[in-house]
Amino acid sequence: MQRREAIAVAAMRCFARDGFASTSMADIIAEAGSSAGSVYSHFASKAELVRFTASSAMSELVAAASGGLPSERGPAVILAHLLEASDRSTRARSLLQIWAEVPRDPELEEIATHNLADLRAHISDALSDWCRDSTRSAAISGDQDAAAQALADVILTSLQGYLVRVTIDRSIDSRALASRLTGVLEVL
Repeated sequence: MQRREAIAVAAMRCFARDGFASTSMADIIAEAGSSAGSVYSHFASKAELVRFTASSAMSELVAAASGGLPSERGPAVILAHLLEASDRSTRARSLLQIWAEVPRDPELEEIATHNLADLRAHISDALSDWCRDSTRSAAISGDQDAAAQALADVILTSLQGYLVRVTIDRSIDSRALASRLTGVLEVL
């Protein structure tokens, strides 16, 4: 399984650098330092490799959330945790490309939809207790579960926007941007 993972990591570097469409299997084989036979023994096609790397990249975000979000400290800390977990330029560029391909690839759409739903659920679960805290319950009017879900949407959308921004604007100070995003949530 290690060789399969190494090939996928090499493919992700190629995809991040050149995009899915411009990356050939020959590029991936060269980047992985493998023979064609070795790569094709693990992945039948470039499409399979794209889906595998997409699933891996998105699963890493879900793992960052399922590994225990710092819920006692609220939405700003949760967002900071997820921003830090995703702040690798290769991953950010790959995720942006994955999301751009979703409308054209039903299998990628399924992968993205499933992983984003899992990520949202982990965030919402982590925020449920925070929203129910008696010191906040007056500020969060109505259904605390609905408030946790709404905050999960804000965090997830902020995370996606952050990844788009740091990918498109490579001159941006990603730490300063992360600080500004989390700062907005600190007022809660």
